[in-house]
Amino acid sequence: MDRLIPLINRLQDVFNPASIDQIDLPQIIVVGAQSCGKSSVLENIVGRDFLPRGNGIVTRCPLVLQLVNIPGSGDGVEEYAEFLHIPDKKFFDLTEVRKEIEKETSRLAGDNKGICRSPIQLKIFSTKVLNLTLVDLPGLTKVRVRNL
Repeated sequence: MDRLIPLINRLQDVFNPASIDQIDLPQIIVVGAQSCGKSSVLENIVGRDFLPRGNGIVTRCPLVLQLVNIPGSGDGVEEYAEFLHIPDKKFFDLTEVRKEIEKETSRLAGDNKGICRSPIQLKIFSTKVLNLTLVDLPGLTKVRVRNL
């Protein structure tokens, strides 16, 4: 099983940018009403505070979050994050991760309250997480926000 999770993570990296969705890979997906605490549940699972907060609809793009357990390297780096849309940059400050999620959400979904089907892909590498993929979806609304 320890060798299977990294393989699944790699398959997700390969197939997601190509928009190939014929292969169903195991993921935990949170679904619920707008502002009911879905993102907070994910933060509690991860054990870190890194997702955007606010009133109204905040999660406007799906967020695919891959948690990757890394062995302690002894160099003092215990965790960092990477986004698929900027693969050459490592984020060591979770406040910067939050800002990048907000920035990419605005780019994909616009600055209004529209939602977008295009996912934001984020990986968190840490000595303190289990290998797991989580998906945070925009909340269900009673009033149509915008055409998809």
